[in-house]
Amino acid sequence: MSRTVKWITRTAILLALTVVFQSLRVLLPFIPVNISQYIIGSLVNLCLIVAAVVVGIKSGLVIAVVAPIIALVQGFTPFPVLAVPIALGNLVLVIAAALLYKRNTLLAFAAGAVLKFLTLYVGVIMIVVPFFLPKDAPAKMTAALSVQFSWPQLVTACIGGILAALVLPVLNKTIKESQ
Repeated sequence: MSRTVKWITRTAILLALTVVFQSLRVLLPFIPVNISQYIIGSLVNLCLIVAAVVVGIKSGLVIAVVAPIIALVQGFTPFPVLAVPIALGNLVLVIAAALLYKRNTLLAFAAGAVLKFLTLYVGVIMIVVPFFLPKDAPAKMTAALSVQFSWPQLVTACIGGILAALVLPVLNKTIKESQ
């Protein structure tokens, strides 16, 4: 199988997993939103990191951009403008994981988590909420977005990194054995 076919196949599988994880909101509607954010966000971050480390940075970048668009189409993102900072947060996580993983796994995941958190915090809390949300947006929604895109993003990125640290050795071993 050619390199290109492997790349496309692996990226497609990880993107499909990401979409399935994002769809858990529909499949498991009984889970409160504040809890589902931790489960779904952590699993999506896991997919982003695995794509970046196993398939390559380009694969991670594709998923980082496509995932928020799919979430918007699915109706999970309340305002289209939020897709931009979400994609940017995903991009910095992918870039940190891809560039730092071989040097230091802990540094890669910690830096990715912190950078994603900061990107989302600045993008959503300091730019989107004050400048791009409709002026008639309910105060409760603005408050919910401010919480949702602050420290929980750091937590879900850290959990995604922990999950990746558990999954990646098994995946890498399996890939080496199959070659």
